[in-house]
Amino acid sequence: MAKIIGVETAFPEHRYPQHDVMDMVKNSMPEHGAIIERLNSTSGVAFKNLVLPLDQYPKLGGFEARNQVYLETMVSTLARAVSKLHLKLGFNWKDIGVITSTSVTGVAVPTLDARLMNLFPIPHHVVRNPLFGIGCLGGVSGLNRTHDLLKAYPNKLGLVVAAEACSLTFQLNDVSMANMVACSLFGDGTAAVLLAGDDHPLAGKARLEIVDSMNTFYPNTERIMGWDMLDTGFKVVLSGNVPEIVEKYVAEDAEAFVNRNGLTLDKIENLISHPGGPKVLKSVQKVLQKDESLLRHSWESLRDNGNMSSVSVLDVLKRSIDQNTLKKGYGVALAMGPAFNSEMSLIKVRS
Repeated sequence: MAKIIGVETAFPEHRYPQHDVMDMVKNSMPEHGAIIERLNSTSGVAFKNLVLPLDQYPKLGGFEARNQVYLETMVSTLARAVSKLHLKLGFNWKDIGVITSTSVTGVAVPTLDARLMNLFPIPHHVVRNPLFGIGCLGGVSGLNRTHDLLKAYPNKLGLVVAAEACSLTFQLNDVSMANMVACSLFGDGTAAVLLAGDDHPLAGKARLEIVDSMNTFYPNTERIMGWDMLDTGFKVVLSGNVPEIVEKYVAEDAEAFVNRNGLTLDKIENLISHPGGPKVLKSVQKVLQKDESLLRHSWESLRDNGNMSSVSVLDVLKRSIDQNTLKKGYGVALAMGPAFNSEMSLIKVRS
């Protein structure tokens, strides 16, 4: 089973209080000021990192201009995350056998993982595994798919990278509730995670082991979350039904997932949950019947950086490791995203 060795994050240079971002949105939609103020106060977000200065967002062009910013900022920011990971862990680049990349806020062909390979001495025969279109669940999916591949390469390392420039999807002439909610919640960031196969030397002392994974597709839910592709860029598709889906399905799915590993939900001591938003986090806590303290890092990540799509759950994982709050036993990493899908990892935590 693949071991999680370490996580690092890196953020764009422009950081703003949430109220400054929402003032920019309000100035573009003055007739909806009251709604925007309410979203500002209930989002759970205090700060965001953005790929551009605030005054440039009202001037953004269409898809071509936005995607060029995405490419320039995501490659450089993600490279900082990978550099920090290497500096922290000192792994041998030659040992990397798998690289998984996930992103949903821009289009890159070649993909981001290939562009990183021109910046770092990653082996040319590495197994590349780019993921696109899975949005918020991409962080957990990236861990799970890399875990699967490392079963075939047990003496290798796996690198998971996630990069999201969610702010480039803000449509400041779109007065739909979905767009205003997205503007209130989403922020930008990147993350890099190192995993080790069972037979790699770094696996021996690792505290975290991915034991199992589960992906669940919910039929006829494609309009719950996603993008409509417009000339002006990505227009958010975001239903208010996500908390209802969590309450309808997640408890049953999570119970079945841990049961097949000889466990029950009351034995789960750690939760690494994507912080979709306050309502989603409250629903996760409710249906899993866990103390709110198990989601504190999800709330912290949402407060400090907003919802960064695939990056957020990896930020939560980093906080859990860095603050040494993971308890010996088992934990579940959880995220939901377009399809509509959920993805879970069962993680064993050693002392």
